[in-house]
Amino acid sequence: MRNVLTRAAKWLDAFNNCLAAVACVLLVLITLPICAEIVTRSMFDITNLWLVELSEITLLYVTFLGAAWVLGKDGHVTLDVVLNHIGETARRRLHLVLSMVGAIACFTVTWSGILVVIDQFQNDIREPTMMAPLTFWITAVVPFGFVLLGVQFLRRGVRSALGLGLAVQSK
Repeated sequence: MRNVLTRAAKWLDAFNNCLAAVACVLLVLITLPICAEIVTRSMFDITNLWLVELSEITLLYVTFLGAAWVLGKDGHVTLDVVLNHIGETARRRLHLVLSMVGAIACFTVTWSGILVVIDQFQNDIREPTMMAPLTFWITAVVPFGFVLLGVQFLRRGVRSALGLGLAVQSK
């Protein structure tokens, strides 16, 4: 059983690393046209109306593709002021409780998000914008990102209960 969990954890780390890399690539790919937009707008008075919409969608994807990776590296904001003034046992218990609350919240949002995405898909809902994309393509990243974040919260809670470090060590 331990080998199965270890392999699953390695697969999850590799998957999150790939998603973080995709998020980085998306960020670079949207930054370049924005820089070009600044130049063309200021020098030639030419603007691309679709670029703002595309950058908004890209930032949403970057956020949700990278969130689980950041949590796995223990990079999210913490209350160090509180954590540094309590004992190790209390700190572990607090991390366990907060991780379980975080997992429950993430899985709740995941379920609601899946229902919303299904509704948007079935009703062929489009964004009322210039590009008019199908809305489910935009919102599908939310439950996807939250399920990965929920799994990372569960993993963080287990690591805390076992007395291991919260962050997953890179090799």
